[in-house]
Formats: sequence, C-alpha cells, structure tokens
Amino acid sequence: MDPLVALTISLSLAALLAGAAAHKALAWERWQGVVENYRLLPSAAAIFAVTLPCAEVTASVLLLLPFARPLGAAAAAALLVLYAVAMGINIARGRRAIDCGCFGTQLRNGISSWMVGRNILLAMLALTLCLPPGSRPLSVFEVLLAVGIVVTLGFLYPVVGVVLARPLPRYEDNFRRSAPQSGR
Repeated sequence: MDPLVALTISLSLAALLAGAAAHKALAWERWQGVVENYRLLPSAAAIFAVTLPCAEVTASVLLLLPFARPLGAAAAAALLVLYAVAMGINIARGRRAIDCGCFGTQLRNGISSWMVGRNILLAMLALTLCLPPGSRPLSVFEVLLAVGIVVTLGFLYPVVGVVLARPLPRYEDNFRRSAPQSGR
C-alpha cells in the first residue's frame, strides 16, 4: 500500500475514533444511558460504557504508530463491526429511534441501515492498513496533504450524516396533526 494512502487512512480513523471517545467522555452520564438503551447485554452495560471509549483511544494511538498500525487497524475494524452489529440488531428489533451514540449524545441521532453500512465500509477500510506498507519515504508536502485531507474529511463527515439521515416530517404535516379539527 502506498505510504501516503496508508497515512491518510490511519490519520482519518485515528481522528474519528479519538473524536468519538472524547465526545463520550464529555457526556459521560448520557453515554452510559446510550449503552444501556441498546439493550444488548444489560448486565454488562456499565463495563461496555467504560471499555468502548478506552478501546477507541487505544486503537487511535496504535493507528498513529507505524510499527503498531496493523494492530490498531484490527482493533478499529473490530470496534466498527461491533457498532454495526449493535445497530443492526436494534434495527431488526424495530428500535430505530434510539440514540446512536456515535459522537456523544448531543445530536440524538437515531440509527439507520446506512450507519450499519458506513461502519462496515470503515471497518474494511481499516483492514486495508494490514496490507504490507510501501517503503518510499513521504515528503513534507505529502504529510501536510494527508493532514489536509483528514481535516477536510472531518468537516464533511457530519454533512454526510445530515444528508443521509431520515427526513423529518414537514412543518405542515406537524401542524395538521396538532391543529384542532373543525366541523365537529
């Protein structure tokens, strides 16, 4: 794998996982509620609430260390698949309105099939980092380019989430449902 591609993927995944862990830490009590609300392992929810952000930080650090990158990639892929499975189970149960917990709970996003697909796609992308790395050295420009791409993706990521989110009911629909019926 070309070193520029590997660096860009590893920086992107490290930023994604570190950002997710930071958001969970900043809304700790709500994060614990999100884990409990998935209703997958009720007796272990508290353990998962602590373990998941720690695993995200660990994977992020490993992704940044070239000698540990494959291990970080495997950890990132495992986390992303775990999240996809948890969402998929709840979607199958008809529980789409639960908070996804992706970046804290301030956004209160529901879960959807596109999120399952996103996590599977990101897991596959992470696993590409297990391929043998190229040996050519990166120039300073290439390192700055990788950082620029990651920053750009950081701004685009929430936009994609908004575009792919389920549409909210139109204002008029809400008004008609709440308005009193005339002629009765």
